[in-house]
Amino acid sequence: MRIRQLCVSLCVIGLLTTHAAGAAAPARNLCSLFTAAEIPTLLGTAVEGGEPAAMGTGCQWFGKDETSYVIVQKVGTESWMDPKQAPGYQAIPGVGKKAYSHPDLEGGWRAMALTNDAAIAVVLIGSTAKRPSVVTLLRQLPERL
Repeated sequence: MRIRQLCVSLCVIGLLTTHAAGAAAPARNLCSLFTAAEIPTLLGTAVEGGEPAAMGTGCQWFGKDETSYVIVQKVGTESWMDPKQAPGYQAIPGVGKKAYSHPDLEGGWRAMALTNDAAIAVVLIGSTAKRPSVVTLLRQLPERL
C-alpha cells in the first residue's frame, strides 16, 4: 500500500515537478513549516512524520491508516495551471493572485495558488479529507514560507 501511495503522489505532482526541474529547490524544508499536530488535524487522521517529496520541492505526510496522505509543494510560477473546467472547481479568494480547489480523483481535495514568486499546491487524500481543510492549508502555506 505504501508503494502505491508513493507512486500516486509522484504521478499527482509529476507535471509540476517536470516544470520545476530547472528551478532551484525552496530555501526552506516545507516539512518544517507544520507541526506534528497540525497535519492530522487538517487531514482528520493520524499521520507519520513529514518526508521530503517531489525532488525537494515539497513535503508529504502519510496517514497511519495507509490510505490517506497530505502533500504541500512550492514550485516556480511557470508551473501554475488553472483547471477551471475541473468538476467541482471553486475559486479561492484572498490567496495570492489566484487560487482554486477541486475534488481529486483519488478521493480527496487539491488546491493551488499563484503568488508573486511561486505556485503552491496542496493535496489532501483520504476519506477524511475535506475541502475546508485543503483551503485552510493553502491559506497557511504562503504565510509560512
